[in-house]
Amino acid sequence: MDKLPAFQAIKHALKSVIQFRNAGIRIGLPWVLVLAGINLIDRSFSPAPGPAGSAAGMMLPGVMELVIAALGLVIFSSIAVNWHRYILLDEVTASEKVFRLDRPVWSYVGRTLLIMLITIAPVLIFSLAFVNTLPNLGFLLAFPFFVAGIYIMRMSVALPAIALDRTDFGISAALQVTQGNNLQFAGLLALNGLILFATFLALGIVLSIVGGASLTAAKFLALVLSVPVNLFLSLFSVSLLSSLYGFFVEKRKF
Repeated sequence: MDKLPAFQAIKHALKSVIQFRNAGIRIGLPWVLVLAGINLIDRSFSPAPGPAGSAAGMMLPGVMELVIAALGLVIFSSIAVNWHRYILLDEVTASEKVFRLDRPVWSYVGRTLLIMLITIAPVLIFSLAFVNTLPNLGFLLAFPFFVAGIYIMRMSVALPAIALDRTDFGISAALQVTQGNNLQFAGLLALNGLILFATFLALGIVLSIVGGASLTAAKFLALVLSVPVNLFLSLFSVSLLSSLYGFFVEKRKF
């Protein structure tokens, strides 16, 4: 049974993003710009928040956030399919496939949603019951969400198989090849969290400095910086999945 070297997996994913940055920009930047445009339109035309407790104030932002999240998942899946094929098959993405929305992309979306349903839905149901029963101990819910994160990562090893047109490797197969690695995936999840924290901390520091001089400039800079940040995080996340798939399924070494 292969034991995952968590630090090496993170290092390998980061190296892939840096080494193949030109391909990453070509594959991911067009979609990230589309997402930035959608966010700009949403900010420009969304109505002002209604009074606290009003239906307009509570429902409309939720609907828009849901729509943008759905579009974000489709965009991420399109980038992922092309990036997996580039990393694992050395396939250079044709110009007409940069904005691909074909069967593998929708299968990627569907499997991602299924993984989230399997892992997050039970935790949310448990959390609601727990908070209603023991409201003062809500902080303990961090543990089941962390465990859910471990299984999300283990199940997600099945995602690159979709990009490679493999129909014989699904979620159950991903759980089987990664069994005995819960502790390693916990370490991987913690390291991944540190990278996310460092990225958003750096972004927050820059925006707070600019915001001290001009709030308008800070909002504009936030939109501009969201492009490279979202591009990096998308490529890093997909690269990590490619690394995990290569290690557990194709028996590649880091």
